[in-house]
Amino acid sequence: EACEEYGQEMEKLAFKLLELMSLSLGLPATRLNSYFQEQTSFIRFNHYPPCPTPDHALGVGRHKDSGALTILAQDDVGGLQVKRKTDGEWVGVKPVPDSYIINVGDIVQ
Repeated sequence: EACEEYGQEMEKLAFKLLELMSLSLGLPATRLNSYFQEQTSFIRFNHYPPCPTPDHALGVGRHKDSGALTILAQDDVGGLQVKRKTDGEWVGVKPVPDSYIINVGDIVQ
């Protein structure tokens, strides 16, 4: 039940983000909503126990987000890396506890 409620709240957040994106492009707030009314949403819970050699461990692995938006809940541990465009180096994203990171996926880009 808690996971279902969390998923519903994340969908509300996603639609609010789409509205803000529309407004930033000079479009009506709900302009993008119709493209996502029949969307498929996924919730993935990743938990990685402490690793004695974290430099040798790989979690989800390199990938691009193929969907529209990815909402990542943050904690104080971190682990997210992004590829810097200037030199192609993978760099860690400093976690901000109790916050979200929003990745814009391929569909929106």
